[in-house]
Amino acid sequence: MSITTIICTLSEVRDQLIELMKDEFSVSHEVAEKVYDRRVHPHFQRFQPNVRFVIEYPYIDRVYRDSYYSYFSSKLSNYKKDCIRLSLFNGDVMMDQFRDQAQISDLRNRYLGFMILRPTLPNVIGRSVISPLALVQHDFLCVMGRFQSTVCSVKFEVTGFPHSSQDTETITCAETSIWAIMEYFASKYPEYKLAPPSTIINTLENRSSFRQIPSEGLNVDQMGYALREFGFGTKIYSKAEIGEGFKNLLSTYVESGLPLIAIISNAHNGGGVGHVVLIIGHRSTSNVKIDQLQIKREQDTKLARILQQRKIQIIDNDDIERDFVSVDDNYPVYQLVSLDQPVQYYQNLDWANCEIIHFLVPLYPKIYLDALLAKKYIKQLLLETQFNIPEGTELFIRIFLTSSRSYKDYLSQDQSFQRNFRAFILGIPMSKFIWVGEISSRELIKQKKAKGLIIINATELKLINYDALVVSGYDDRFYYPDDVSRELAENLIALGEFNIYTNNLKGF
Repeated sequence: MSITTIICTLSEVRDQLIELMKDEFSVSHEVAEKVYDRRVHPHFQRFQPNVRFVIEYPYIDRVYRDSYYSYFSSKLSNYKKDCIRLSLFNGDVMMDQFRDQAQISDLRNRYLGFMILRPTLPNVIGRSVISPLALVQHDFLCVMGRFQSTVCSVKFEVTGFPHSSQDTETITCAETSIWAIMEYFASKYPEYKLAPPSTIINTLENRSSFRQIPSEGLNVDQMGYALREFGFGTKIYSKAEIGEGFKNLLSTYVESGLPLIAIISNAHNGGGVGHVVLIIGHRSTSNVKIDQLQIKREQDTKLARILQQRKIQIIDNDDIERDFVSVDDNYPVYQLVSLDQPVQYYQNLDWANCEIIHFLVPLYPKIYLDALLAKKYIKQLLLETQFNIPEGTELFIRIFLTSSRSYKDYLSQDQSFQRNFRAFILGIPMSKFIWVGEISSRELIKQKKAKGLIIINATELKLINYDALVVSGYDDRFYYPDDVSRELAENLIALGEFNIYTNNLKGF
């Protein structure tokens, strides 16, 4: 059987896919129409009007084949084992371009990703990676990986975040979220491996007292266990336990470039919804949002007392009221939501009053200092008397996790740092991951600038005697712990203003 290729526009794709699904998935024209209009069209209506599709079939998809051989092939019904693949391009595409070396480079620059249609009706959207640039609305920042694909036998690469609908039998929202997390990390780091549906099911087999297939979903502990088995030092945070600082904490991890698993429910409000989505980024920060940012009282009583005594105010980047980027297997990828209404795009009243009640963080296992402790410690260091911050000062602080390798790479190429300060940071040993606090002001942060910096070791839990501190600097001086005495050594150097770090989400 040979591969058939069709090239079409956004206005033509409906008719082409209805006929294809009818033939390839052996369904009636009426069923194919309903599946397209209800399940496929919502994805396409968000695309730029100049998007072109290259459709190839039959296509062997590795994720669907995993589900097929582990489950669907054992059913009495005759499930098809092949899929349809759609590849997206910006602008016109012709078949002869895929056989012309001079034009392949242009096609690669205009490649916008792929989407798989699998024969699991009505939930036909399978493994997909779509570039945000394919969307009409793409004014947001999010974590993305690089994914390889082929179109007409030519290799392509797309930058985006993996997405799939649940098939409701081998994978529900929980398994889909874990699958997407592993796809993302495997695309970036060699120590993480792909986790197709059967791998997730087998991993949890000894953790459950019930059958795994058909899936009835996973609870938060099972999801945490699966991520741990796949190589993460998972942290689970509960809104009931954290309280008022819950959204702030979630935002800190998003600013750190980590995809989070958010558990959503309205059971506490008398509803019956339990759902899982991913939070992978946020909308770009506007000057208006910075101006609107309110000063909030610190939950830690010691910090609140010091701030009051010294008449210093701290505004926290993570308190900005932004829209966040959600990945929901019931909807097209890259939904923009507020954390107070995380499923606001659902039109069903059953989903009213849903809230994020837990979120899971897939941390590198040797990150021992979590965001709660890191933020508290950085603020305490900032308020120590050696910085001599004047009374009445309002500070803007932005705290995030990153790898020391990425941070030093950025620093080595950034000329905005004071030369001696930069040389010192580049030359000092650091743990694999670091927490960074950038100290700025409302006006400076609008220019993506800071005037102070605190870096601490993300592997050190001892927060006394400066054991966790790498370096701290503000205004006209910087400090670092002496290797022998662990007392602070002081350097009097005017740090000036320098660029903030934006590599986690590729922007601010």
